[in-house]
Amino acid sequence: MLQVSSTDLAGGRFNGHAIGPRLTQRGIQSRMLVWNRQSQDATVRAFLPLRGARRMNAWLGRMERARSIHARLQYQSFLLAAHPWFREADVVHYHLIHDGWFSLDALPFLTRRKPSLWTWHDPWIMTGHCIYPLGCGRWRTGCGACPDLTLPFAMRRDRTADQHRWKQGVVGRSRVEVILASRHMQAMAEASPIARGLSTHLLPFGVDLDFFTPGDVAAARARLGIRPDRVVIGFRGAAENMFKGGDLVIEALRGLPAELAEKLCLLSTHAHGQTLPFVDRHQVVELGWNTDPLLVRDSLLAADFFVMPSRAEAFGMMAIEAMACGKPVIVTDGTSLPEVTQAPEIGIAVPAGDVPALTAAILRLIQNPYERAARGAAGRALAEARYGEAGFADGLATLYRGAVVRRGAAP
Repeated sequence: MLQVSSTDLAGGRFNGHAIGPRLTQRGIQSRMLVWNRQSQDATVRAFLPLRGARRMNAWLGRMERARSIHARLQYQSFLLAAHPWFREADVVHYHLIHDGWFSLDALPFLTRRKPSLWTWHDPWIMTGHCIYPLGCGRWRTGCGACPDLTLPFAMRRDRTADQHRWKQGVVGRSRVEVILASRHMQAMAEASPIARGLSTHLLPFGVDLDFFTPGDVAAARARLGIRPDRVVIGFRGAAENMFKGGDLVIEALRGLPAELAEKLCLLSTHAHGQTLPFVDRHQVVELGWNTDPLLVRDSLLAADFFVMPSRAEAFGMMAIEAMACGKPVIVTDGTSLPEVTQAPEIGIAVPAGDVPALTAAILRLIQNPYERAARGAAGRALAEARYGEAGFADGLATLYRGAVVRRGAAP
């Protein structure tokens, strides 16, 4: 089994890296080829670790941006077929291959050589250029006349219709089965002309329920330096990533009553500096970007609840991890998050972009410890029922073995 992705540790909880030991327990040897190797794991190798390869790839990226195209010129991806691990694999599973190192034109060539699966971690493959369409429906009819070329991956001029046609052709020529983690993404695929005729499988990601589990809150807070008398609001920062809604959390926090001063702790990850306006009113703890699983777990254990008002989301791994730790989650409509958190029964969903509604939901959980406890316990039960890593590994093993059988039976 070969996993192919851009990195190993960043996104490792869903890109095929962390699940490797579970697959080994099921009789499947999993190895990984990545463009940027971050770990020293012996089962991971850097694809094309040649001197000058990164410089050449950066030059190709500049060429693409000048031509308003994306994921087309990196022809080194054809060389994957020559790698010993590719040749030895029974199945190849593609993950994040659209972030600037892989040409999709290689996909038909590669997928004809090995039984192949491809997890769509976001809707980019279904659009003319953007990672998330944010309410625009032109992806359903071929794009063109794009209302916002600045969304990632940005274009200088509108070639969205051309990119959409090109993607449809590439996917149509590829022999690949697609894995989708949510019904939200499944519904998009069913409406997409690019995905028409593809074999798709619904398989939610899983988390390690023995690791992400309700634990010693006081100890986690002590390790992070959080005062024991505070109600702790956890959230993901990263204002530069508009899709995650960190800026909406900041605006919502501004609307909290003044009498809550000195009673809250704002605990953020993935960014520094966003909570500085609140240092005179609340305790502020900013953990920034990190890949340390112990720190990720501590940040969830220490929180009384987790706020995740994403403008767009294909699944929502942090919401699942928070629920697994017994924490209630506030999410936004129009994404996968109400589905995966089973709002309104377990998660709390507010309208996308509605800052007053988000403020009200945050205030509600601040003021209702019994509701926090009830929703947290229900979230843990949901994680155990639907989102265990063992069940995810079982699903992958079934798909991998089935892909080999189906390829052998195909004409």
